[in-house]
Amino acid sequence: MVELEGYVVVPLRTTPQAKYCHSVYMREHFIRLMDPNKPKGRTLFLLNIPPYVTEDSLKTVFGRAGTIEAVEFAAKPGKEETIKWYEGTGEPFSTTRPPFSFKVAYVVFQKSSSIGKALALKSIDLFNSSGECIVQTGMQLWHEEYEGSYLMETRKAKLQINKYMAGYDKRERAAAKAAKTGEADADGWVTVGKEGRNAGFEQKASVIGRLEQKVARDHKSKELKNFYTFQIRESKMQNIVEMRKKFEEDKQKIALLKQSRRFKPF
Repeated sequence: MVELEGYVVVPLRTTPQAKYCHSVYMREHFIRLMDPNKPKGRTLFLLNIPPYVTEDSLKTVFGRAGTIEAVEFAAKPGKEETIKWYEGTGEPFSTTRPPFSFKVAYVVFQKSSSIGKALALKSIDLFNSSGECIVQTGMQLWHEEYEGSYLMETRKAKLQINKYMAGYDKRERAAAKAAKTGEADADGWVTVGKEGRNAGFEQKASVIGRLEQKVARDHKSKELKNFYTFQIRESKMQNIVEMRKKFEEDKQKIALLKQSRRFKPF
């Protein structure tokens, strides 16, 4: 048994004939801040776990040392890292999967005596009694991941959809009921709806048109005239154009009067 800075170094084998193996570092897990999910004295900490190793395979291997309560992964040691590792994987219709990368593992045993038995293992053997590997690797692993991520059975998809829609309908009914009664929730917020204490206005085209006209009038009344320099300049130009137009109209009126007069002294 090889030890390195407090860790027990053991080879990880996928076949009985493996000569050059991946090394895994393990020790009893202990931190200053208590974590109820990783109890002190019953948790084994493992470093340098390959991406293809699964929770079930570690349960099979370390199940020889005692009954296992849970196996969790994380990208690096830390109290909140396990939550980040599994974040988004439990959402309905989510294709999010834990990262396929090297990781650390926490194996929680039922009894404290199992820690010593686990540390006494000479190797982590990921194969059964007949020598077959218990984890998926290579093309077999990629094929299984593709089927699990992108392909779904019709029956399973229907069950998930029905379960999600049942929860959605329940939430919608609760929101409609809260809008009718106008009752405050646990945080003190009141859901406002058309059937609450203030029913609002009727969604008709005529009502909406009147509201839009009122908004336009209010906006026009608040508009500043001849306040900015460009407004003054445009106003002067508009006055000149109107004066020229009026001058031309007056000339036409005078010309018509001259043509229509009856008394012509010259």
